Amino acid sequence: MIGLVLAGGRSTRFGSDKSRAVLHPGAGNMTEWSCRLLASLPGVEYAAVSCRPAQAEALRQAGLLPIPDEAEGAPTPLRGLVAALKAASTAVLVMPCDLPLMTAATLSLLLDARKKRREEHSSALLRTCFVHADGRTEPLVAVYEFSSLPRLEAALQEGRFGIHSALPSWGDSLVPCPEETDFLNMNTPEERERAMLLISGKENHRP
Repeated sequence: MIGLVLAGGRSTRFGSDKSRAVLHPGAGNMTEWSCRLLASLPGVEYAAVSCRPAQAEALRQAGLLPIPDEAEGAPTPLRGLVAALKAASTAVLVMPCDLPLMTAATLSLLLDARKKRREEHSSALLRTCFVHADGRTEPLVAVYEFSSLPRLEAALQEGRFGIHSALPSWGDSLVPCPEETDFLNMNTPEERERAMLLISGKENHRP
């Protein structure tokens, strides 16, 4: 399995490239921090970055491994995921670059659930993802099996960019979200400020 940080968005509402925003003191920007988080998990061989082709060289210079979108068109998570699955030929643990409160403990719940499901019904598993109490899923914080690639690629070629609906529900293993704040993202400067306050609070309350 590899880890994949989604960093190819345009960050329109954020006002600047949020993948390069710095929130954790001394931990680099959000892309670098997210890569280290994924790479720290047992079973993850390495972490890569899903990006637009124009971003690739800067990521390489930063010591990161880019996987550029291979198809033309607007950047979408589905496009990046398809490119990563084809490049890695193995399962992919994916998360966006704008989840500054995500933790290794929460991501490990995905890996534990995936392991259990594979032991029971390996052929029926395409994706392991979180589900909120209200039924909403988190398809961008999930493990995608390599066997999901044909269906994801077909959806991309047909212009069906919704990553949630690209796979049948029978292929999902759903994991209850343990801590809602872990999934707070930062699409705007205001959300970034909120995240920084929460991060500061966690740091100040560490024993």
